[in-house]
Amino acid sequence: MFRAEEIEMLICGCPYLDIAALEAVTVYDGYCKTDSTIKHFWEVVRSFTTSQQKQLLLFTTGSDRIPIGGVAEMRFKISRLSQPHPHRTDILPMAHTCFNNLLLPPYKSRKRLKEKLLIAVNNAEGFGLK
Repeated sequence: MFRAEEIEMLICGCPYLDIAALEAVTVYDGYCKTDSTIKHFWEVVRSFTTSQQKQLLLFTTGSDRIPIGGVAEMRFKISRLSQPHPHRTDILPMAHTCFNNLLLPPYKSRKRLKEKLLIAVNNAEGFGLK
């Protein structure tokens, strides 16, 4: 027999988010893990509350939980969002939830990245399902 917690995990996925494990499985398109934008991104994400981290996961993947097999079972991708006007700094991050793909503009500062990421994450509607 299953306990209630085990059934919940089977149906909903893991409620705990391991940012270090997520960082370890992340692949990059247009970025290297040593690029300043990526370093700033992970610094910002580590500084987020658990709730904000889950909101980021929801924004990027469509779910605020890790799949049952853990982070190692998922593919998380950060792609460089090329801007048609490179001097514009008002572009927000975007996501392709079906592909767990975060489209991240190359922000010049950690502060700007955090500001824009929080705006995007906090104002995401998803599919509008509650």
